[in-house]
Amino acid sequence: MYIGEFCRLTNTSPKTIRHYESLGLLPEPQRAGTYRIYDDTYVETVRQIKMAQQLGFSLKELQQWFSGADSRRGLPEAVIRVALRQKRDDIEQQKLRLQQREQLLNDIERSLSC
Repeated sequence: MYIGEFCRLTNTSPKTIRHYESLGLLPEPQRAGTYRIYDDTYVETVRQIKMAQQLGFSLKELQQWFSGADSRRGLPEAVIRVALRQKRDDIEQQKLRLQQREQLLNDIERSLSC
């Protein structure tokens, strides 16, 4: 499929697809003359990228995970599992920091009441 159809299926723009390619998240597609030709494996990879972004992963994080992987086939399950575990750990740390801030706010508020 050409880039227009690819973008329609993935709800992205050609600019976004080219950006993913420049970051190494998508491999350079085959060409028919000057036209890029994509297959369904690219669609799945873009869906993985977009889902990861919704979960709070940055493109820089994704770039690290995609390096060395055949990104036309998406990420290997083992890589996804490690990334999810790391993100959960990050979220737990953020929750702890927020709880500590909340406690500090409560302490300050109580001190003002005295």
